[in-house]
Amino acid sequence: MNTGTRLLAANAIPALALIALVACGGGGSPTSPPPGNAGTGTGSPGPSGAMITIANGRVSPQSVTISVGQSVTFINNDGRGRTVYSNPHPAHTDCPSINAVASISNGQTKLTNSLPTARTCGFHDHDDPDNGLLQGSIIIQ
Repeated sequence: MNTGTRLLAANAIPALALIALVACGGGGSPTSPPPGNAGTGTGSPGPSGAMITIANGRVSPQSVTISVGQSVTFINNDGRGRTVYSNPHPAHTDCPSINAVASISNGQTKLTNSLPTARTCGFHDHDDPDNGLLQGSIIIQ
C-alpha cells in the first residue's frame, strides 16, 4: 500500500464514523429530555429543605414542603438510573428548577436548583411518566 492509499484509508475511517453518528441522531441517549425541554431554572441550588429518596421503584415521600429559596435533595437508591423532571410531561416547564436533577444514577445524590416562588410543583420520572409511584410534589411556602 503506497503512502497516498494509506492516507486516504486513515481519513476515511473518521469520516465514516461521523456520518454514522449524524445518521443515528447524534450523541443523545434514551434518557435525554426531548428537544425544547425547559432549562434548569434560575440560579443554583439553595440550602436543602427536604429529601426525597428513590428506592424500590418509588419516590418517598411523595410530597415534601420547603421554604421559598430552598432546594430539594434527591437520593437514588433504586438500583438503576432515573430521570427526574418537572411536570408536565414532556415539556417539563412548570418548575424548571427541578430539571437540575435530570439524570440521576444509582447511588447518586442531586439537588434541584432553588425554588423561588411559593407554589406547588409536580415532578415525575421522564422515562416512566405515567408511573404514579415515581411522581410527587414539592410544596414551596
